[in-house]
Order: sequence, then structure tokens, then C-alpha cells
Amino acid sequence: MRHFTDIDKILIKSNDILNMLFNIKSSGRVYPATDIEETKEMSYSEKKLVNNLMRVNHSGEVAAQGLYIGHAILAKTDQQKEMMLNMASEEKDHLEWCEKRIDELKGNTSILNPIWFSGSIVIGMISSISKDKNALGFIEETEKQVAKHLDTHLEKIPKTDNKTYKILKKMKSDEEHHGETAKNNGANEISSNLKKVMEITANVMKFFSYRI
Repeated sequence: MRHFTDIDKILIKSNDILNMLFNIKSSGRVYPATDIEETKEMSYSEKKLVNNLMRVNHSGEVAAQGLYIGHAILAKTDQQKEMMLNMASEEKDHLEWCEKRIDELKGNTSILNPIWFSGSIVIGMISSISKDKNALGFIEETEKQVAKHLDTHLEKIPKTDNKTYKILKKMKSDEEHHGETAKNNGANEISSNLKKVMEITANVMKFFSYRI
């Protein structure tokens, strides 16, 4: 068996991190709104509203990519790492769905996405430093907050916008599943103070992504 030097281990880990940063692929699931026709009843202001909401959701999925990658980088077991990357792959589906919907509305994604991505990687790594169950607790709470956020968007979109409704419903279902997966794998509940910090941080991201 080959003996790896410290330099070898650093190079292997660096290559592993680069692969996670740039090679996360979507799971290839079908766009939820594929068979739904675009409504002709939405006004310009309604389309603008939906575009802004989907831009926020797109930024949220960019952040989710960073978060899961951060968790995977410092995962203590191969099982935990694989779980994180599988979730990242499903979140990549969401990212692509949001982007497609924004394109359909002739809108644009947030210019701040690189900040959300890099910042989330750091947050994911910090929450994974001590033990995997703490990282799972962070994921469980994150997904609870995301599902609640998606509920507010489902209430805000025009009633005639069946395409966006179908996308958001599927995203919410996935987020709830991710949260349950984390819980079932032994997630440690995080403190109420950390939950509040997470909520404030998410609100900052939503405020700016809605506008730019």
C-alpha cells in the first residue's frame, strides 16, 4: 500500500475541493413546468414581481450549492460527504429551474451571486468543523427556513402563474425532504440564537437579491 506524505494529502484534498467546487452536476430531473403553457393574463408588473421573486430563489440556490459544498469539504465520513453532494445535486436542479423560469420571463439573475456562493462555502465549513451531526442540524434548520420562505412566495405570485407555482411546489417538497433526511441521520438541534442569526442573514440576502 502506498504511503502518502503530508504534501500528497494536501494535493489530494485540494483536487477533491476543486472537483466539488466546479463539477457538481444536476440530477437531471425534468423541469416541473415543462408541460404548462405560459399564461397571457399576467401584466408587466406581475411578471416583474415574479422575476424578482425567482431571482431571490435563484440566489438562494446558489447559496445552497456553496453551503452543501462547504459541508462536504469538512465531512468526517464518506457517507456524510456523499449525502451532502447528493443534496447539492438536487439543489442544482432547483438552480437550473429558477434560471430557466427567469429566462422565460426575460429577467436577470443577481449580480451578487458570487458573494452568496463564496460566503455560503465558508458558513458550511464552519458549521462542519466539530462534528457531522452539527452540520446536519444546520441543514435541518436551513431547510425549515427555506420551506417557510417558499410558502410566502407561493402566496405572492399571481394566481394565474401556474408555471412558477409548479416549480416552487416541487422545490419546497425537495427542501422538506432534505430537512427530514438530515433529521433522520442524527442532526443535532442548533441553538435558538444561531437560528436567529441564520434568519437575519437570509433576510439580508433576500433583500439585496430582490433588487440587484
